Amino acid sequence: MTTRSSIPTILTTALLVAWSTAVPVPARARSRREVLVYWDQNEEEDVLIGGQVKRLVQPWDPNGQMCIFPDHSGPFKGHFTVGYNPTLPSQDDPGGACPNGGGACLKPLHNPPIGEAIWDQHGNSTPDATIFVPGPYAIPPSTIGGDVPPQNGDAWQSGAYNNNSSFTGCAFDHKGHLFAVDIATAQGQVPVPDSGRLIEWFPPDYKSYCIIYGPDAGGTGPHHVDGTGGLQNPGTLAVFRGDVYVPETGAERVLRFRHQSLPRSATDCGPDGVLTPRPQFDVFIKDPNVALPSGVARDPTTHGWAVSNIIGGQAIAWFNDDGSPHTGKGPLPSGDYNPFGLAVAPNGDLYFVDIHLICDPTGCGPANLGGRVLHVTFKHGVPSTPQAIATGLNFPTSVTVCHGPDCPTPP
Repeated sequence: MTTRSSIPTILTTALLVAWSTAVPVPARARSRREVLVYWDQNEEEDVLIGGQVKRLVQPWDPNGQMCIFPDHSGPFKGHFTVGYNPTLPSQDDPGGACPNGGGACLKPLHNPPIGEAIWDQHGNSTPDATIFVPGPYAIPPSTIGGDVPPQNGDAWQSGAYNNNSSFTGCAFDHKGHLFAVDIATAQGQVPVPDSGRLIEWFPPDYKSYCIIYGPDAGGTGPHHVDGTGGLQNPGTLAVFRGDVYVPETGAERVLRFRHQSLPRSATDCGPDGVLTPRPQFDVFIKDPNVALPSGVARDPTTHGWAVSNIIGGQAIAWFNDDGSPHTGKGPLPSGDYNPFGLAVAPNGDLYFVDIHLICDPTGCGPANLGGRVLHVTFKHGVPSTPQAIATGLNFPTSVTVCHGPDCPTPP
């Protein structure tokens, strides 16, 4: 997506288918029980820490689910990754005063291949440190190529250069393997295209990869990029006991890829970096109460799952490990919010992003500055009224929680 303003078209597609600043708090002063809450919005990553909202990553294109590297993942301990879209000259990335005067200047462009950018524990990075699938398509002036071709064969810097790819969800397993989904061309088309991909990268350097599931016909190159036969608009991910859980919004279901079917190294993958034969998946949840599932999160208090639903039915519903509805907690009824990404804290509190849709005769999309992050507590399994911990957001999509001394914090 060229800018976050493209996101309304993604959401309109799904609907048509079924439808601060504050004094920093040093890490050592925080309680080990304090839960930090992170979300993306308007090309930046923010965090609620010590009751205050702070900016962890400056507005420089992080765009999607935030995933923290496991403690044992070598040189990336304490680091985190977020889906990253390279910058255009037209983007609003103020870099401060220009040298020798002349008003405000834009930040330097970062044009790695589209993928998952790596940031250190305090949000510092050159986004050129990106996890990606190699290929021949470099974005000038970079010479490092990915496998996503320019849109309609155009030059990369001509406009909506990456409407062929955008990474939305990610998750690590206990061995530090990174899984991420690319929605590919599911950015406004009706019906929703099945060009999405689930990709795995391997530690310790995350240079080797395997495309677990994606298009198997048409498209570009040996990976059939933007072809057919893949996922339909995958959302934010979760991993539990090695199994990967993928909401597939365009197909109105949540999938489970069992760990026995997943590669444990790049040598288990095909010569073109595509897992062959394709793994079988389980349709874990297909429930009319959550007909547009966009996020899935493990709930440690129910030993089951919370699933968000963009519109209609139940806003958040709980399920058991066999995919059946859980009756001891929730559901959160629909209301003046449209859930997308979600996370559950160790004590069972729920945090979710409200993309806050508005509709008119031409379709639906997030309200400008209408996004929120909401917090829900529970008493005997009954949810409280959601309370906003952040408001006035532009296009938030995901939320992550963390507790302990190694959680990412602003410098």
